[in-house]
Amino acid sequence: MQNFRKIFEGNKSAYGQLILTGESTEKGKAIGKAFIKREVIPDQLWQDHLDGKDPALGIIPINEQNMCRWGCIDVDEYDLDHKKLAASIKSHKFPLVMFRSKSGGAHLFLFTTEFIAASLMQAKLKVMSEALSFGGSEIFPKQTEILVERGDTGNFLNLPYHGGIRGLRYAMDDEGNAIELQEFCDNFDKVAQTPEQLQELVVNKVETVSNEAFKDGPPCLNKLAQEGFAEGSRNNGLFNIAVYHKQADPDKWQDAVMASNSTYFDPPLPYQEVISLINSIGKRGYDKYRCKDQPICGVCNAAKCRTKKFGVGFEEEQMPELKDLVKINSTPPQWFLTVDGARIGLASVELYKPDLFALVCMDQGNKLVPTLKSKPWKEIYLKPLMNAVQIIKPLQSLNLVDQLENHLFEYTRNRAQGRILDDVANGVPWTDEEKGITYFKLEEFYVYLKRCNWELDKTKTGNLLKSAKGRFLEEKRMVLRTSRPSVISIKAFEKIEPTVSKTNYDNVPF
Repeated sequence: MQNFRKIFEGNKSAYGQLILTGESTEKGKAIGKAFIKREVIPDQLWQDHLDGKDPALGIIPINEQNMCRWGCIDVDEYDLDHKKLAASIKSHKFPLVMFRSKSGGAHLFLFTTEFIAASLMQAKLKVMSEALSFGGSEIFPKQTEILVERGDTGNFLNLPYHGGIRGLRYAMDDEGNAIELQEFCDNFDKVAQTPEQLQELVVNKVETVSNEAFKDGPPCLNKLAQEGFAEGSRNNGLFNIAVYHKQADPDKWQDAVMASNSTYFDPPLPYQEVISLINSIGKRGYDKYRCKDQPICGVCNAAKCRTKKFGVGFEEEQMPELKDLVKINSTPPQWFLTVDGARIGLASVELYKPDLFALVCMDQGNKLVPTLKSKPWKEIYLKPLMNAVQIIKPLQSLNLVDQLENHLFEYTRNRAQGRILDDVANGVPWTDEEKGITYFKLEEFYVYLKRCNWELDKTKTGNLLKSAKGRFLEEKRMVLRTSRPSVISIKAFEKIEPTVSKTNYDNVPF
């Protein structure tokens, strides 16, 4: 376990876990709820992971100094030929170790002998993924810089060998055969790269050949070209294909429509139907994509479509790449998002409202992003981000109820106290030690809270105090001297007597 722990060392102040739901996406990827705990990893979790106990352990590769000693290319293809990929890695002479992922894809790990800049790790993995024809795959670490001072942690990756080799998340040798954990650990020194070796590693850039049926066209059409157009959707499918051809090749688009009808439809639409469709699209104002109709709406990827030359919204001001949304479940919540490579911290309202989001991107990341209307912002960008959000559990000390309790203790035990109940009228708390009850006025306590930089207003503070079960007793009007103020009573905190060291020190002459 100790070797495994050292190999996959990462962020020391937080770790991740994934609870699988038992469901999977259409592609076969296992669906689960991801969350991050802000605490040092308990020793037992490493052993529990190797024993196969759920949830599996996830490590954040980037540490608090923006360094890492491992990274990973996440190949999300679940009918993957692992032996073929192993041969490709070997032919490129890449120092990558392939592991089977939980869904049957591959995690291609790059290990180093010591911590290196996360930016270097990410850069090397990106060019390797492109050379292996997996450009666009997720790369870990996902960030090259995290906002530690604001509570940011980065994203985690589930570790291999959950349940040992029987858990199917095992490493593979050069031939694509599964190997036991001990064999992987024994051979680790042979694959781990020194910083100098990694710096000197040259990856020849490969000219990528587009496999898009409709080059620079909407993702929906390219997806349907691969998967096929259903019988009842052929007419609308060809209509959208014709709109693409008219934009991509204005001089020969009619011939291209005829060719696509023969290529992508079985059986093809009748000749007269195609001619009628071409005549319709030839009219001004009719050459618009029908995104809300089937089969397009079922496979629409609006955000990606805007990045395509002949997609919907391409000529509008472009939104940079948005990814890796993280939420800290504090009160109020904190959000972190990567915007075109820059890590941005956001409040909920800044994430929800596109105009405020644009201002934060400019202030924090020097990024100019378009200000969209509310509906496209939510549907095209925010909703997909929320579907993949990682949740960070906040430190217990940041819980508002706990903070209020700490302030109550300081206010009622470590400050000036009343001698009798009537002293509460003068703005000081008083504790009935025999009954174990403390009395005070809310307005005086709230003044104290504001001096402690308390952010909630008085009404919310009162509601929070009332919800503190086991501490709050009641609020009622009491006759105190010449007034009748509202007084709150709570279960008194125990006194903490000051401790005095019993160690005897010899007098040392000076």
